[in-house]
Amino acid sequence: MNIVFVYRSIGVLFWAAVVIASARAAWKVSAFGKDGLDGRNATSLVSYLSGPTRTFDLVDSLGALRIGDPVFFRERNGDWSQIGYVSRASPGNGTTRNIQLAWYARNLEPSQCEMVQYSSTGRIEEVVGMLLPEDKRQRIQERLAEAFRAHGDAISAAVVPLIEQSLRESLPLIETEIRSSVSRHRGEVDEVASRLNRDVFQDRLIPLAKEQILPIVKRHAEEPAEAIGRELWDRASLWRFGWRAVYDSTRIPNKSLVREEWQRFVDEEATEVVESHMDELTVAVQRILADVATDPNVRSELTEAAEVVVSDDQTRILVQTILKESIIDNQPLHNRWREIWTSEQAVASLSMATNRLEPVVRSIGDEIFGTRNGGIDPDFARVLRNQILGKDRRWVVARLAPSQETVDNQIRSSQEPMVFPVVYMADENQDHRLQHGVVQ
Repeated sequence: MNIVFVYRSIGVLFWAAVVIASARAAWKVSAFGKDGLDGRNATSLVSYLSGPTRTFDLVDSLGALRIGDPVFFRERNGDWSQIGYVSRASPGNGTTRNIQLAWYARNLEPSQCEMVQYSSTGRIEEVVGMLLPEDKRQRIQERLAEAFRAHGDAISAAVVPLIEQSLRESLPLIETEIRSSVSRHRGEVDEVASRLNRDVFQDRLIPLAKEQILPIVKRHAEEPAEAIGRELWDRASLWRFGWRAVYDSTRIPNKSLVREEWQRFVDEEATEVVESHMDELTVAVQRILADVATDPNVRSELTEAAEVVVSDDQTRILVQTILKESIIDNQPLHNRWREIWTSEQAVASLSMATNRLEPVVRSIGDEIFGTRNGGIDPDFARVLRNQILGKDRRWVVARLAPSQETVDNQIRSSQEPMVFPVVYMADENQDHRLQHGVVQ
């Protein structure tokens, strides 16, 4: 057989396969337009596969957009579709510059839209919002609440005693190590205490007490204090104290009559007087605390004093060092924790709790990450694209303008956060769903 004929036959078969595959793809796109997607999504998909047909020049007000950043539009039913992408950008970064949009939405014009750009910062709250949208958080909370309603008492009965034992036996070990750490850093502690005593207590807190707090105390406590004092004076027997003082001044042994009389007076007279005015004292204390807590001068001075302590570098480093030595590097503490949580009782308790919670934990994992049959969850896929692959960092949203007067050629930055849109190219009831991300 002629080798040329063989090569030609292979080439014909290859191109025939390409034509058949293209026809099948076109048929599927048409089917999507009838069943899975609305008309605009089907048109957008066809236009995207066949290549953009129009370009428009706009101005990037931040100079942050890059070639390939997508442009999205939200349909009336709430679904997102990609209608274009940045195809060209003039040099520059962080300053206003010209860009070109490749536009393949046939029934929508840029002149009808306000263009707003969004960006991903990568902050943890943004990642959490991307991975756990509101509806998913609600479902997870409901599952956890249901699990703890069913098993909460049993799990608490098994685990709480271990926690209580750990705390009870940890405190003496931590206290001992804190004393040792303070002793090792005695020079630094004394230096910090001396400086804070001068800068905070003497210069701030003592004047604050004299000028602001004492007048408040006097205003509320003076009346009940005077009433108690007058009643105590009326009940005190000068004769009983006087002759006992004279007796104690002689050379007769057992000279403790004044002290004994004072103890009797406190136990039998003074305590009764104070107890009879307890309601007045309670009201006075409550009013003092309320006025101290709401006084703007007191609050301002206490805030500044706290800021002095917190912002002091030497104090912060010293506290961190003591805590590190007392807890993180405390080997006896770690050994005791290990003994408690690896004991037979702990193993049995944790095994019971794990068996009770495993089904709900697995269901939550499926909710967050996806399943083997259903594939990776779209929200988790977005996190992977954004955090691992560095995708979906910038995008533009086209919104229909309320009037032509609000439309210009500026792409402005949004002040509100937004999660990168997911565009579904197939019916959600089908097993295969395609997330349309950044055009490369």
